[in-house]
Amino acid sequence: MNKIRKELDLLKDKINSLNYMYYVLDDPEISDLEYDTLFIKLLSIEELNPDFITEDSPSQRVGSLPLDKFKSVDHKLPMLSLNNVFHSEDLTSYMERIEKKILKPYEKILFSAELKLDGLAINLLYRNGVLEVGSTRGDGFVGEDVTKNIKTIRSIPLKLIGNNIPNTIEVRGEVFISKNGFKKINSSHNEKKFANARNAAAGSLRQLDSNVVSKRPLDAFFYSIGECSNNFKINSQTELLSQLSKWGFKTCSINEPVLGKTGCQNFYKKILSIRDDIPYDIDGIVYKVDNILDQQQLGFISRAPRWAIAHKFPAEEKTTIINDVRFQVGRTGVLTPVASLESVEVGGVTVKNATLHNMDEIIKKDIHIGDTVSIRRAGDVIPEIIKVIKKNKNRQKIKLPSNCPECGSNIAKEDGMAFAKCTAPLICSAQKKGAIIHYVSKKAMDIKGVGEKLISRLVDENILNDISDIYKLDKKNLKNFIMNRTIREDSGKEYDITLGDKSIDNIINSIKGKMEVKLSNFIYSLGINEVGEVTARSLANKYKSINNLINAKYDDIILLKDIGPVAALNIYNFFQSKRNIDIINKIISAGLNFILDKSNNNLFNGQTYVITGKLKNFSRQDLEERIINNGGNISSSVSKKTYALIVGSDPGSKLDKAKKLEVKIMTEEKFINLK
Repeated sequence: MNKIRKELDLLKDKINSLNYMYYVLDDPEISDLEYDTLFIKLLSIEELNPDFITEDSPSQRVGSLPLDKFKSVDHKLPMLSLNNVFHSEDLTSYMERIEKKILKPYEKILFSAELKLDGLAINLLYRNGVLEVGSTRGDGFVGEDVTKNIKTIRSIPLKLIGNNIPNTIEVRGEVFISKNGFKKINSSHNEKKFANARNAAAGSLRQLDSNVVSKRPLDAFFYSIGECSNNFKINSQTELLSQLSKWGFKTCSINEPVLGKTGCQNFYKKILSIRDDIPYDIDGIVYKVDNILDQQQLGFISRAPRWAIAHKFPAEEKTTIINDVRFQVGRTGVLTPVASLESVEVGGVTVKNATLHNMDEIIKKDIHIGDTVSIRRAGDVIPEIIKVIKKNKNRQKIKLPSNCPECGSNIAKEDGMAFAKCTAPLICSAQKKGAIIHYVSKKAMDIKGVGEKLISRLVDENILNDISDIYKLDKKNLKNFIMNRTIREDSGKEYDITLGDKSIDNIINSIKGKMEVKLSNFIYSLGINEVGEVTARSLANKYKSINNLINAKYDDIILLKDIGPVAALNIYNFFQSKRNIDIINKIISAGLNFILDKSNNNLFNGQTYVITGKLKNFSRQDLEERIINNGGNISSSVSKKTYALIVGSDPGSKLDKAKKLEVKIMTEEKFINLK
């Protein structure tokens, strides 16, 4: 038996080494036939000896049974975002800030200049050199466990090679699909079409069926580490990239150590000039202070390191023609003008529509139908019109409709406001759809399976008329109206919905599973203007029940901290509406119960707290919820009104300001022990 195990271990090491040569170094040692022969031998030995199968075996890359859902994973160290600069002046300001921190002229600071990949950030936890957990970035503190999918990416090592391997280490990088891989996916008749390579990579990695993932051309580069056991030391970012490569990770070959702002800008200009020739998508350059001791001295600001900055490329601009303009109605009744364009490719995405924001914007830019315009994807995401390039001699003026395009009701534009609204929320289908979509969303009631297309169909069929009708859904009415790709001849509206018995059961079970919810979630789900998650929690903690909130007076609501006169009036008016109260009563009659967090709600008695630095035991969101649920308030900045600053490791400038203002400073541990 020991002989078989030894043979299997040698075979695994051999195949893992061949994978490294082929997928990481792009230098295959043997032919495909010879590789397949070794792999078949591995599978046959493991089939006869299933107890010998280990997590680092190449056989674990082939995919497994689909998951019902992804589990949550806490990152041992938060996965921070990067702050951005767009112009030379911004970069100078950044350089001057770090110069003051490390007392060295910025032109003498060595940086590691690296490509900013347009992919999906991942975190890999290795224990004793073997991949244990692979997760997405998530909110930076908690991600999704996608280990089975990660293992299908052949350029990612299942077992680290070489020396100096820490007992435990988090290794971070980016999953992406190359430009050629993206074309291959979108040309396949069996695959759905993706908008861009990043969406394709993100969508692939979040597939519940790893067999599907194994067929996608995913790749990954690695560039940093998170938490690491104390038996590993590194002196610079350049040294880290070299070490990651020695362990078997694929690192981007296009990076350079550069000196000061001048070196950074030269690298930026060089990469910008060859951007189109790079075989994968990038959207900028990342500059990292190379020296690790300097990084530690610089520390962090909120969720971003001071020692690194992303220099974003300018958004790509293209010209096209406005063929028409239509007005979309949102859940609050606000009309948004949307331009229909002659198709044009911008940043790898075919753009046919662009937002015009509001009528004031249209007038300001003198935009007409028929004009040739310059467009760009704002933040490389939402297409917008920048300016008119050429005025068509037959150009048509864009007019605000006097009637709602969805329901025909009157449109009103208040004095001094940029937007116009439909005045009939009770009958407008667009507002009904928007309200229901918001109600079932993750941050509201979190009812799964009820997507936008399904809601749109059910509203058009008069099955859903308001949010309370969610609780009337059953197998019968869902089965009667949901078919695959049906078209109603009387409305001309087309739907593309596939809903089988299992999907219907999942919807019903999800609704039933959300019959007991936090009062704050319910308040937020109602979609009251100016009421976000924090305001909803404040209202829940203040009034304790929905009936108390319904009966609250404006003069009482306005006294709540951080609720201004506009928000207070919106809240008061919402609960003065008989229709809104009727809907809430119908929801309560359906069996919905509201709960408050089990806590001493007066523990912090209106005190205001600010949080800075990295926390050990809580995510920032958890700590904020603890404060709010116990009667306290959260602020993003330190002032004389701040009761205390909660300090984690690597605190930012807030600590200096708190000391200057003589604000109470407490550690995370001291705060947690408050009673």
